[in-house]
Amino acid sequence: MRRSSRPVGALIIVLAATLTLNIAVEPAWADDYPTWADVEAAKANEATKKAEIAKIEALISGLENEAAAYARAALEANEAYNQSLDDLAAAEAQAGALQKRADAAAAAAEQSSTQAGTLVAQLARTGGADFTLQLLLSDQQSAEDLLYQIGTMNQLSAHSAEVYAQAVVDLNTAKSLSEQATAARTARQGLAEEAEAALAEAQQAAADAEVRAQNQEQVASQLYSQLASLKGTTAATEQAYLDGVAWEKAQEAITNPPAPPPPVNPPPPAPSTDVVAAAIAFAQAQVGDQYLLNGSGPDAWDCSGLTKASYASVGVYIGTHSATNQYATMAAAERLVPYNELVAGDLLFYASGGATSGTKYHTALYIGGGKMIEAPYPGVPVRVAAVRYGDLVPYAGRPTP
Repeated sequence: MRRSSRPVGALIIVLAATLTLNIAVEPAWADDYPTWADVEAAKANEATKKAEIAKIEALISGLENEAAAYARAALEANEAYNQSLDDLAAAEAQAGALQKRADAAAAAAEQSSTQAGTLVAQLARTGGADFTLQLLLSDQQSAEDLLYQIGTMNQLSAHSAEVYAQAVVDLNTAKSLSEQATAARTARQGLAEEAEAALAEAQQAAADAEVRAQNQEQVASQLYSQLASLKGTTAATEQAYLDGVAWEKAQEAITNPPAPPPPVNPPPPAPSTDVVAAAIAFAQAQVGDQYLLNGSGPDAWDCSGLTKASYASVGVYIGTHSATNQYATMAAAERLVPYNELVAGDLLFYASGGATSGTKYHTALYIGGGKMIEAPYPGVPVRVAAVRYGDLVPYAGRPTP
């Protein structure tokens, strides 16, 4: 079944339109952002200063939320592209397999038709010339009619009838498989076009996310400085504080990990310590590398490209270059574990609302101590981060035996 990329595309269009509008009014400093003159004026009155501080903090929070929305859209678009590549690969394999079967059936049909031709020649030599002529001119007759007529001929042995019947079957089989192969090639072409469109959407989403991140960083830098001036601190102090506030706000909404889901049956065995350590070491060696749409190394990655390569480095297959497929691969191999049984080396997955079904837009490698290694989103390099609970799927994947 083909996946439609329209929902992601629609989201990207909306975000792109918003971004274009914001850029249009924010080439350097938007009208609704305070100027340094506003900041200095606010210092003259305590109430005014407090109001200005609250305004700047709200602006910073809004910038962070906008950047996060763009990053999320980029992750979803990237996963849609990764899944379209999986669909295309499957369609190419199906088309190739059908073509091989069609070629084999055509060869079988040619061989059985040759045997039937020999039968016709024998009929001609034994006095069946009239019937032979009728047979050769009977393209419009059905195979059933021809078989019936052949069956009434005294000259035919049971073996001869079987030869002709097999020729008809082989020809029909070859025709059917040829039509299926043609249909598969047409479907493959359609999926190739869908993959190309998904790539364009993902590239646009990634570009938008990077522009938004850069814009947020540029504008926030001055806002932090203004805030520091009002509060008599430093910009670095204000940024560190507000980063903490942003994290705390996220945790206010989701204060605990996902509730323990039903245990899986049978539970997978404990992971191989040496294999896990090597996979984590590979991922840690990539910290600082840039994020890249559909990136799979050696110096740029997306989320599922990093997890796939980390385990591939120790000879473990975790699925294709797709967070959704990697979750499905773990599930099919009975290697899912409830989140409350998480250990180092397990794969974390993120989906809208933490859903266990449907698309997983992000994956990361858990390294223990509440930390994970991830290729986050466009504009942010591979990093070690605290496990985020929002959208976290309550089952993790355990790749190693």
